[in-house]
Amino acid sequence: MLPLLSALVLALAAPAYAFIECSVLSYGGVADNTTDLGPALTKTWQQCVIPNVNSVNSGVATDVLLYVPAGNYLLASTVTFDDALNWNLHIAGNIYLPFNPSLTGTMLTFENCNNIVLNGPGAIYGNGYRYRPGGDLTLYPNRPRLIRFQNCNNCDISAVTLYDAPMFHVTVIGNNNVVHNQAIIASHIGETDGYDMSGNNNYVHDVNVENGDECVTVKTPTNGFLAENIVCKWTAGCNIGSFGAGNTAVDVQNVVYKNVTVSNSDSGISIKSYPDNAGVVKNISYSGFSFDAAAYPLYVSVFWAGDGDDTGSLQISDVTYTSISGSGTPTRPGVLLDCNKATPCKAIDFSGVSLTDTKANSFTNACGSGLSGLPSC
Repeated sequence: MLPLLSALVLALAAPAYAFIECSVLSYGGVADNTTDLGPALTKTWQQCVIPNVNSVNSGVATDVLLYVPAGNYLLASTVTFDDALNWNLHIAGNIYLPFNPSLTGTMLTFENCNNIVLNGPGAIYGNGYRYRPGGDLTLYPNRPRLIRFQNCNNCDISAVTLYDAPMFHVTVIGNNNVVHNQAIIASHIGETDGYDMSGNNNYVHDVNVENGDECVTVKTPTNGFLAENIVCKWTAGCNIGSFGAGNTAVDVQNVVYKNVTVSNSDSGISIKSYPDNAGVVKNISYSGFSFDAAAYPLYVSVFWAGDGDDTGSLQISDVTYTSISGSGTPTRPGVLLDCNKATPCKAIDFSGVSLTDTKANSFTNACGSGLSGLPSC
């Protein structure tokens, strides 16, 4: 009797669990690839998600699902989910953006949020090729982006496949967020960033990115970031920066990339800034990278963009490259370190680096260990 009584007491003490499904089909959504899904998403969120996640039900744990069922949908307007916690946007269908030269902003924005789940197995088709005919990025400079998490913490993003955003694909700003098991497939031209991440203790793993720009990139401010098991094709590699002209508050620390494959790319691993930047980039670790025809495989430069005048004081230090192999391109250095004169790069250390099909390494205002010609600190 005692085990049975104990089980009964535990059952009575445990909170009840409620699952609430809020389907867009109940709030004006139509899977006809003609009706704009934006108003239905907003209405579902306002009338079903918010009342349930914000309700106080003593002893009841609630899982609220904003559900986009299987089918084909048109998303012709931007949607912002603001100030709601603890819910899941589950996309099982296919969402298509129209070509609309006046459409701008971000299609799906999560703002001031905590503990949000965005998952699939659906897809979002950005039809970005329509916004940049012939690769022209200037024709529609304000074309829309796909997904943005702004001031969001403890969110989980996975399984929704993203195709060819008109501009960037995913931006995450906040702390303790996870992006995983996802694919981005886009045109091989610029301004198609895969993941732009900033904040503290964010984690990206097991993602595949094919585009023409950033693969998985860290922006400022960041303290604590891990990326692992990443595949980048036709990208601009895995980068830190850039930080924008005149940025005097750069602060990127404790970043780890490991187990990354980069192929047919404009860059491999980059730390890039403007020559007038100030601040710190330190405690950065890269390990287990494999390159196949990656231009600038290992690249640190404060002259990535800008007027070229060496007026900055960005301090880049304690950067380690371990177990790096593969091929670059014959016209570019395998390793390029080009740092501010006032604040040379320090403790840039290499171990197990083997690169082929590259020009000779180039070092300016930098010191470290592990490569011939690199001055010791």
